[in-house]
Amino acid sequence: MGIGSLTPFMVFILLYAVGILLPLEVTPHYYNYMSRIWSWTEILILLLAVYYIVKIKIFRWKQAVAALLLGGGCLVTLFRDPRTADVIVTGVCVMAAFYAACRLFEQAGVENHSLQAGLVGNIRYFVLGALISIPLAVLNVLYFSLSRPIVVGNVVASAVFAWKPAVAEEVVFHFFLLAYAYYLLCGKKETRFSKAYIYILMIIPREMLHYPDMFIRSPGKAVLMCALNCVFFGLPMAVLMKKKNLQMAVGMHWFIDFVRFAAGF
Repeated sequence: MGIGSLTPFMVFILLYAVGILLPLEVTPHYYNYMSRIWSWTEILILLLAVYYIVKIKIFRWKQAVAALLLGGGCLVTLFRDPRTADVIVTGVCVMAAFYAACRLFEQAGVENHSLQAGLVGNIRYFVLGALISIPLAVLNVLYFSLSRPIVVGNVVASAVFAWKPAVAEEVVFHFFLLAYAYYLLCGKKETRFSKAYIYILMIIPREMLHYPDMFIRSPGKAVLMCALNCVFFGLPMAVLMKKKNLQMAVGMHWFIDFVRFAAGF
């Protein structure tokens, strides 16, 4: 793989390092390092997605509508998150990332299975992804219960608000980055290294975004937690995205977050 394939990692690591080293007081809008670096990463991906949308110049109205619905659905978080600007950035990033990913799949000559299911198929895949995730959802709640007791909350609200992280993270960090990896590797012979590259790009940046504050307090624990989450959560979702489709990955992610929210975490 050439230097071009490594550029996404180098840019992300640079952004991550700046986000950790820069005092939080410099950007008072963000309440912790995770929220700041996460938002910066979404803005970076948004700019990258817009670049490819403009560059490719192909319009598909059905995919544009799907992008609007997915991104618009993420705005439901506005009802409980006071950081309005960040929620809007996430919604717009989802729209651009989904649409750009569709174009990148086409340019790479890779069949996109996520766009071939009808309404019934979408629901079936989503439910199947949720069912597969039951053991992981239980494991996730058991982990959080080690630090504080389970308190069952509003189940309906938990189901609604779990939609945003499920869609946003799967579209932006898995669906788009999968398409982007295929695009970067287009025309190159598939090897074990290229397959590993795809999974690394899909898994490691997203998992690292959860732990910048822990990296500052306890680097060793942060590395351990990041590695465990890569194996137990990041990898299964990435495999579903690559081997199956977006709907199943979203279903898995949604159910894990829904159970966590409903348990009071």
